[in-house]
Amino acid sequence: MGRLNYAYDSRYMLTLTVRRDGASVFGRNNKYGAFPSAAAAWNIHNESFMQNTKHIVSNLKWRISYGLSGNEAIGIYQTQFLMNSNPMAMNGLSTTALNIRTLMGNDNLQWEKTKGLNTGVDFGLFNNRISGSIDVYKSSTYDMLLQQLLPKLTGFVNVYSNMGKLQNTGLDLTLNTKNIVKDHFNWSSTLVFSRNKNKITEVYGNGKEDLGNRWFIGQPVGVIYDYTKVGIWQEDEIASGANKGWDDAAQAGDLKLADLNADGKVDDGDRSVLGQTAPKWTAGLTNSFTYKAFTLNVFINTVQGALRNNPQIGGASDEMGRRSTPAALGYWTPENKSNEWRSLGNHSNIHGYGFPSNASFTRLKDVTLSYTMPQQLVEKIGVQGLTVYASGRNLYTWTNWLGWDPEARDITRGSTNDAINYPMVRTYVLGINLSF
Repeated sequence: MGRLNYAYDSRYMLTLTVRRDGASVFGRNNKYGAFPSAAAAWNIHNESFMQNTKHIVSNLKWRISYGLSGNEAIGIYQTQFLMNSNPMAMNGLSTTALNIRTLMGNDNLQWEKTKGLNTGVDFGLFNNRISGSIDVYKSSTYDMLLQQLLPKLTGFVNVYSNMGKLQNTGLDLTLNTKNIVKDHFNWSSTLVFSRNKNKITEVYGNGKEDLGNRWFIGQPVGVIYDYTKVGIWQEDEIASGANKGWDDAAQAGDLKLADLNADGKVDDGDRSVLGQTAPKWTAGLTNSFTYKAFTLNVFINTVQGALRNNPQIGGASDEMGRRSTPAALGYWTPENKSNEWRSLGNHSNIHGYGFPSNASFTRLKDVTLSYTMPQQLVEKIGVQGLTVYASGRNLYTWTNWLGWDPEARDITRGSTNDAINYPMVRTYVLGINLSF
């Protein structure tokens, strides 16, 4: 790696960097990559024309950077042609058989690369009573490390390839404020906001999309691609034959799905992108209060714009009576003619609708109250410092999500790894910090 730094009069700064990295996980033909970058900054606050504003503007700095970075995030031996060993019985004896691994090797696999442009402003006002930074960025990732599906007649199932392009644009904001500054009482706040928008600009280089992996040109990575629910089939609709042609197998209590392509029936052509699994924006707010020896910290975070399939609605499971989801939701019955929740019959979701739900939430994440004993008192008991504190984590969540928690892992009962399902835990801690 090489780096050149230049600064002039504490006003203008320039940094040039280049590095060459090698990674053994890549194919024998492309183990190395070179990644240059450049960054410049202008300390506007130190300019002569800003001297008369220093009582208002205590810091102002503009910066910009552009560079190329690399990613080698694949496992070892993923580019090599390997064999699997399997025990088997032959002629009454145990022996070992070899077969080719379904992941094909690729000697030409190389670094995933990202070109990124970032510009931002650091600022401080009123002797830094208000301070923070604003960053705007745009990046383009190409030669992405993705597993490409192969026709099984080749003898392989997939192969790691450099393919696809992805674009990210976003905004990051940090704002620090000293709201109240007194001799015995202080209140300060920190707000962090982040918004990111990504979209796939190329998959295979031929303009085609990948339906199996849900990679659609112009859409984000990680989308919900499904039918659109418009209601529940009712008994009078089935009796009148309203479902004929549209959804011939439908029964009362089944999901009613939209015919988006207007071909008169519900089929795979009626699926569309309903939303993205990653949040559109996140934010966090920390408030700190101090009164003499007492300190109170409160942290609230929010995640907005995320969509997730809800397996508890889809599975309609009450976990052998340990959950009350079906009873609480009020699923369709002949007596309870819900137009929102389907019946619990096995036929009620024959199209495999995933029940995507809004996973946005706002959470009271952390609250900590502490008391630091005065120095003259702790010295009398032979210690250098003593702090007593009480804290709570995940205290309350505001959300429309139905189930344990919009962040918690929640796999459908009977599926692989469903045993590790666990809800978000609310915890309380009482503690003492001692220093000798």
